[in-house]
Amino acid sequence: MRTLKLGDRGKEVLDVQSRLSGLGYDVGTDGVDGLFGPDTQAAVLCFQQKIGLLVDGIVAENTWQELVEARYEPGERLLYLRIPPFRGADVLTLQRSLNRLGFNAGPEDAIFGAETERAVLDFQKNAGMVMDGMVDESVLKVMAKVTKDGEPHSSGAKIPDRNGGYAGGRSLGSLTVAIDPGHGGEDTGAVAAGGIAEKNLNLKTALNLAAALKPLGASVVLTRETDSGVDLYERAALANLSSADLFICIHHNSATSHRAQGAAGYFFCREGYFSEQGKMLAQKIVDSLATELQVLAMPVLGRNYAVLRETAMTAILVEPFFLTNLAGVASLSEDELAAREASAIMAGLRAYFAGQ
Repeated sequence: MRTLKLGDRGKEVLDVQSRLSGLGYDVGTDGVDGLFGPDTQAAVLCFQQKIGLLVDGIVAENTWQELVEARYEPGERLLYLRIPPFRGADVLTLQRSLNRLGFNAGPEDAIFGAETERAVLDFQKNAGMVMDGMVDESVLKVMAKVTKDGEPHSSGAKIPDRNGGYAGGRSLGSLTVAIDPGHGGEDTGAVAAGGIAEKNLNLKTALNLAAALKPLGASVVLTRETDSGVDLYERAALANLSSADLFICIHHNSATSHRAQGAAGYFFCREGYFSEQGKMLAQKIVDSLATELQVLAMPVLGRNYAVLRETAMTAILVEPFFLTNLAGVASLSEDELAAREASAIMAGLRAYFAGQ
């Protein structure tokens, strides 16, 4: 679908308004009228905030996908492992319930994958049910009986990552690292006052990082190696196909205020569930970037971005600095910036694996 924003009209807007209204969001006194007005924008902003997406009031691929998946109610359809996998709010409720009961369903990402199936099988075995990995109303009823008041999840029930979040005992040389330079092709991303395009700096930093990792023995997969456009969901698919151990997405920040500055990092989080490994890795790299580039270290944040949700491995997204504020880095060339950013990311990776 085309990207929808304030002022747009048409049947796609009608569809978005209908889905928002069905989820209980107020799209205004005129209701579903096909006009993307301020009320529809406000509803989109509220939905994005709740789901953990980029809160920009624009319906692009990620927001649209989440709107489609949000409509599924538990028990509405039979769930089981298949290709492509079942996705949606009903899968998310199932994963939360399983995790709360102590059956590790993996990340609460609303995607019915192999870990979720294993948890379902374990639950069925413990409940004395037929072990077929299929979830229908009968399974959900038994699950509700043994869950306090039918509540699907509590933050205290989260199954922690092993080793306190660290990939202890492993070395960078034994890993496969997927590196994702954001934007590309017609999508330039932000552009600095000096003419630096985000897509180009992202790519140069990624190539420098790949060059630093390879001599250590690490296998490196790049989602793009040239100035080409790559679909948002294809980026995660490429990483999954490579069976990568880590996924590092590289972007650069921008803001309406030229005073905004700092290194930012993001890890997967969705309504209570979060990746401990992703959080720790993002923090190590942000701290390293802040030191190297002499900018603030912004608090790392949990987000439900597609590249963090769809990847099966520990995944982070980093933004070394704001392209709209070149203070402190204005004297550096684009190549020098890319080299220093890659060096800082490497230092963060080493600190993470050293458990420091």
